[in-house]
Amino acid sequence: MDPLGDVSGGDVSGWPEGGRDRLHGHPDLDALGRRLRLEMDETLRAEQYAARVSAQRRSTIRDRFLLAEDRAESLNVEVVDGSDIHGTIAAVGADHIVVVHHGRHCWVALQHVVAVRRPTP
Repeated sequence: MDPLGDVSGGDVSGWPEGGRDRLHGHPDLDALGRRLRLEMDETLRAEQYAARVSAQRRSTIRDRFLLAEDRAESLNVEVVDGSDIHGTIAAVGADHIVVVHHGRHCWVALQHVVAVRRPTP
């Protein structure tokens, strides 16, 4: 044993379950464990929320189109000449999107996109 009373070399073979349950069952430690788990879960939720907000703030129009493609969303895309292109986002390239409506494909350059709207239900 070392000066702290620990078995040297980490040998815990003589303890129940290899030492894991040495303190299990003590009411103070059980309550502390529950509180720590709750605090860790709350911290994890806060970090995930912060990461989600940060990603949304840094996202580009292309990133938004990628999400729309993944979700097979139907959108109205307004382009520089004032026309609206309605359909499902079928593909997103480095500099363009492909919008499909009734089997017709329309390629739109990202630099020509003025606004994107979800159609009213």
